[in-house]
Amino acid sequence: MKLYPLLMAPYFRSGSETPWGGSMLRDAFLKDAPEQTGESLEISALPGRESSVRNGAHAGVALNRMIERWGEALTGAPGEFPLLLKLIDARDTLSVQVHPGDDYARANEGGKLGKTEAWVILNCEPGAKIAYGLNAGGRSAAEVFADGGGEEALRWIEVRPGDVYYIPSGLVHALGAGIQVYEIQQSSDLTYRTWDWNRLNADGQPRPLHLKQAAEVADPALRPDKLRGVTSLCRGGSRTYYISNRYFELCRLNISGSMPVSDGRMLFLTPLGPCRLRWGEDELELMPFDSVLVPAALEDVRIESEDCKVLMSSLPRQEALRSELGYRAEGVAGLTET
Repeated sequence: MKLYPLLMAPYFRSGSETPWGGSMLRDAFLKDAPEQTGESLEISALPGRESSVRNGAHAGVALNRMIERWGEALTGAPGEFPLLLKLIDARDTLSVQVHPGDDYARANEGGKLGKTEAWVILNCEPGAKIAYGLNAGGRSAAEVFADGGGEEALRWIEVRPGDVYYIPSGLVHALGAGIQVYEIQQSSDLTYRTWDWNRLNADGQPRPLHLKQAAEVADPALRPDKLRGVTSLCRGGSRTYYISNRYFELCRLNISGSMPVSDGRMLFLTPLGPCRLRWGEDELELMPFDSVLVPAALEDVRIESEDCKVLMSSLPRQEALRSELGYRAEGVAGLTET
């Protein structure tokens, strides 16, 4: 079994499935996407929505088959494939939504995983906003949603490229119009809509809302701020850590040379500029917004560039990161939670 980094071809959600989507994934991010595409599932093992390999001996093979072939050498851990990476283009405002946690999902959604996620704003129009929590005025979630989905209680925040937002389960949220994001999340498709701006589906009917479930999982007290991150110098540049919770770790690699990245974990790498990935004597040229899955058991992996940013997501290594950052660990979302 010869391991190598897997350059992934995404699965696209488009058309009536994402009525708010646009053409930026195709036109600006150079994805081979239909014209109206809302989501590019870059690294996905969701049944029926799997991404596939673009390079090497396994080109054309779906991710679920690669998991069968390489097992823990790929994932680094037993059990379900844990993470899902997306790029999202919101031409119009998305539905207002909230995601359940693991306990609620297992009990009420056939044993599925819950959904905690994070956004990195890649591009946005001037003045673009996201809904990020509620101004509930002391009301419960059920009281907020009782009057039509909670639209009037949304807490809107203006965003800029480079901003990072943590979206734990229970946080009511929505992407506003004119925004493209990188999203890392648990491998789950559970979403409860509370409001959809009176949009109609292809049959001329409103898309369904899930007010009962949303009221049971939403936490009006969640009102976080954008993440500033903590930067740590390392060989070949520096790393800015934003999140290290029980589900995933998100950081930005600031490459200015040759940076080692293999550490026994499965890694998702998305460069924001051209760079080169090397392992042993082999190499792979990467372009902006490619997405690469680095197997956990692959050793001696380096990213090389004179000046490039790379978004990296992985399973967490909280103890090691707390030791690396010391008192600064409190600046990384989820890292000091008990």
